[in-house]
Amino acid sequence: MVNAGVVGFKCFLIHSGVEEFPSVTESDLHSAMEQLQGTDSVLLFHAEVETTSSQASSVGQPTDYSTFLASRSDDMEVEAIKLVCRVCKQYRVRCHIVHLSSAACLPILRQARADGAPLTVETCHHYLTLDAETIPSKATQFKCCPPIRGKQNQESLWGALKAGDIDLVVSDHSPCTADLKLLKDGDFMKAWGGISSLQFGLSLFWTGAQKHGLSLQDVVRLQCYNTAKLCSLHHQKGSIQAGFDADFVIWDPHASYKVIMLLHRLLVYVTAG
Repeated sequence: MVNAGVVGFKCFLIHSGVEEFPSVTESDLHSAMEQLQGTDSVLLFHAEVETTSSQASSVGQPTDYSTFLASRSDDMEVEAIKLVCRVCKQYRVRCHIVHLSSAACLPILRQARADGAPLTVETCHHYLTLDAETIPSKATQFKCCPPIRGKQNQESLWGALKAGDIDLVVSDHSPCTADLKLLKDGDFMKAWGGISSLQFGLSLFWTGAQKHGLSLQDVVRLQCYNTAKLCSLHHQKGSIQAGFDADFVIWDPHASYKVIMLLHRLLVYVTAG
């Protein structure tokens, strides 16, 4: 597949929620890393693992967001990222952390990169826009994995963007049919985990970026150039240069609008910017 032009491979370190996409073991990672050494391929990780806290019985009502959040604690990301950093440093194969949620992982990532690990990291619009403190009971449209965490955690993610510790901001677009969100029951523990807000990403990020002292150039770097570089397309996309693809976006950076929950064939949720 690498010889055919596939630039990367994604794996889950925890059950993916889809039976035909099983999680990988540490042994699997060593086998994959050995095969990818010497290539420019990148191995992408959903970085959560089962821990003692995650295996403990959830206490609380399944309709309360706090119950779901407690079931996906920070240490699940922390332990997963420790594993990724360890094998990344051992094999020096490009690795990428998808949808980082927990700011508790940042010191581990920072140290691994200082040690020379070829490691990149992304976070998502919903982690930078929404916070656990304001998610109502039964509002399963907010459920995703890793979960939306608290406001203080969110501010730490913004700080990491400014410091250069996070490389990309992406959507992690994960749509599903409305029935899978179990909106009537409001059961966070059983509802589909995923947020679909691709069409609002630029507006959401620009709104938050201005509040946190990031420039339009930072937005381009975090959403265009670095994403193209991850996919080995930065010689063709992600910059305004002669000969590059003209993937232009024209939008009014001063306009404002309110987004409500949209229900159609797919469920889409995002909050007001």
